[in-house]
Amino acid sequence: MAFTTTVRWRRPGEAAHPLLKGAVQVELRALDATQSARWADPSAGQACPPAGAPGEVSAAFTVPDTAAALRLSLTVRLRAAGQDEEALSVVQRLTVARPGVLVPDAYRLDRFATHLRRRGGGGEVLQDVPSAQPTGMARSFFGRHPLLRMAAGDTPEIDTEFLDVTNLWWALHFRVCRNNHEDGFNPWYLEPTCNDRPERLRVLLNTRVTPMLWFASLPPVRELPSETSVGGYLFLRPVGSAYAYPATWPDVLAAPAHATTGLRNLCRYVLQGHTRTGKAKITGVPDWHQLIDHSFDADHPLNAYSFLPCGMEYALDRTAPKLVSETRSLRVLLLPVPEKNSPGYGYGGIVGPGNTARLAAAIRLLWTRGGFGGHGQQLLEQGEIAPPQPPQPGAEPPATGTLRVAQDTWVGAYSSGGHGLWELLNDPGNRTGVARALVFDTVGFTDPGQDRLLATAKARAAARRPGLQARIVWSPYAMGHQPPAAFLAALRGLGGQPVVWPKAGPSYFGAPPNPANPWAEYVFADAKPWTAAKFPAGQLSGWWHQFAVFAGEEIHGDPRDPASISFMEATMAP
Repeated sequence: MAFTTTVRWRRPGEAAHPLLKGAVQVELRALDATQSARWADPSAGQACPPAGAPGEVSAAFTVPDTAAALRLSLTVRLRAAGQDEEALSVVQRLTVARPGVLVPDAYRLDRFATHLRRRGGGGEVLQDVPSAQPTGMARSFFGRHPLLRMAAGDTPEIDTEFLDVTNLWWALHFRVCRNNHEDGFNPWYLEPTCNDRPERLRVLLNTRVTPMLWFASLPPVRELPSETSVGGYLFLRPVGSAYAYPATWPDVLAAPAHATTGLRNLCRYVLQGHTRTGKAKITGVPDWHQLIDHSFDADHPLNAYSFLPCGMEYALDRTAPKLVSETRSLRVLLLPVPEKNSPGYGYGGIVGPGNTARLAAAIRLLWTRGGFGGHGQQLLEQGEIAPPQPPQPGAEPPATGTLRVAQDTWVGAYSSGGHGLWELLNDPGNRTGVARALVFDTVGFTDPGQDRLLATAKARAAARRPGLQARIVWSPYAMGHQPPAAFLAALRGLGGQPVVWPKAGPSYFGAPPNPANPWAEYVFADAKPWTAAKFPAGQLSGWWHQFAVFAGEEIHGDPRDPASISFMEATMAP
């Protein structure tokens, strides 16, 4: 008996999104019993006729009574400023158990390969421009596509919360720059001596909350042990990192400010500074003095304040293998782009309810786009039963084991980003899902921060989840003398696991010469001989605020020495 089924790409009751208008292509093909085995062939079977005009959130089809299975394909292609790129693709087999009951039992994903085009050189800044493209080969799995859910037995629902616009981003914004000139594009992230893995960066758009624009940075580990859980680390930058950009498609992605201010602000957090011996490699990069890890002013060392790279990607690279080895888990760094005119301290709905589900949606999309895991490693939910047959059949031996979407998140903030962190932890649902809070000299730590962290630890204890890991880096600038002992004791009493840096305590915050702070002695080495006049207390307080995100305690020679450990790395370690 023929029946009608509806494919949805928005939740029931959810409004259409302008970004998706006209961008969704969906097809349903009916396969008889003889065609079901070759369901992945896009020409197999017959197209199911539409049942009425397609809408902006769904499309209905008539399924003939001869159908033993269906091939569902949904693609989102986005076009902006003359550029056109795929942002999401779902290909799923649905076996017809009986009229009106569909069982998702197999799916396919494109395999992607990232190509780097080397541009510039000579009188131009050398840059490696990444582009991820399908290879023409596919990954095949049994079961249900991670972005698909079945509602009421016969309604496939595709999660379009996040879209991958990485290729579109570089196509819109990349420019070749003359040496020591920005020329409408900041080349820091693509310059090989500044960053040897530009392909790790993914650019996402969110269709449920504003601001829509997010950056995702992928750790270097790809083939993972069986049952590794993969989750997100949401980091909220300070309000000062926000800038005005449009909130409507396509201007939200095409705004010219992204290519200059946006990339500069991103690089300040993810890139690592160059040492004294290494800085000669970047003297052709515009404003190269903002890409070093030390103060270069011998007479007035504190005048170099305001920009030393934080090295978040370096810390991610260093800690990811340890996390996998010691905890069987992996974290993807997620950096939403705050918008100057957005509520929520620049983060809008991002700091509202639904943080755990939102970050899980990003992880699912990134896996489907080849962001992590081996070719044959399948991503499943926690507790979801793995298909009975090994994935990835064929000539290439399949990878063993499955990956899991983490049931919790990490959330971190620096400076005025603390406003957003405390707002996020004001939601009871968010509290339960936060496994680790990373606090870098945040504003509002005393009130309401401490109460929100205690409430988060209490919520996790009530839900019988592992205790909250509170990783706190403080300085006198924003958090006082040091986090109060009573608060730390209360947190431990609720099952929390606080760790506080610097371990040296208040003695860390003294001008050089200061054996308790060898990192400061490195940063200000060009200002020797050190005198009190070079380090006015008022100016130095701001530097301690910066030390919370780019410095550390254990340094051996320079920050790039493998034995050196920054605060950023320490907070991200197991």
